[in-house]
Amino acid sequence: MNSTVALFFAINVLAAALIGGKFLSKNNPVFKYFGVGLLFDALAFAFWTIGYGNSSWLLNCVTLGAITLLVSLVFFLYASLQNHSAGNRTLGTVLGIVVVIVIFMIGRYSPNLAYISPEGLLFFNLTPLVQMLYVFALAFTFLPLTDLVASKFGSPYSALVRYGFIAQFVGGIMLITNTDVQVLYVTGWVIGIVYLVLCVALFNKKVWHSAN
Repeated sequence: MNSTVALFFAINVLAAALIGGKFLSKNNPVFKYFGVGLLFDALAFAFWTIGYGNSSWLLNCVTLGAITLLVSLVFFLYASLQNHSAGNRTLGTVLGIVVVIVIFMIGRYSPNLAYISPEGLLFFNLTPLVQMLYVFALAFTFLPLTDLVASKFGSPYSALVRYGFIAQFVGGIMLITNTDVQVLYVTGWVIGIVYLVLCVALFNKKVWHSAN
């Protein structure tokens, strides 16, 4: 086990849970459902952390993590549709659920299996098709929501929220698609530092005074 990688997973679990809980505690439905999505992300990283620590559970934990990650995308989608009519929200959410089920089924029966490299890195080893599906799903759910969430904060906090979560999105894409060890180490540090900045900012009461 690579202690740096284990620390990375632990930081993601803790940061996503703290930030998700903070958003969930707000009355605004966009914030609430965004918070729920982040909590599912924290759960996904918790499953992957368990699998990373116990190789005999790795494949099952990777599958459970994928399920909870896909569930988080449904909540992100629902949060991003809060400014639409109830009918459109329902239709969009149902379509989103169908899409994530299709993505899961294609990934589940992919011939590639996750593994831990000699350097101690966890590779999900997704096929190019499955990578593409995850990238599209993340982009279509998380990016519009990031902009919506950020728009509810006053300046300069809106920019911090917007670009902070965009950085996390880009980092997530790199983790899915990249296999270069050095690039992954740098990506991990970027994700960790950005999460630290977001935690410090979002637990500052002044930030929320500007939110609506």
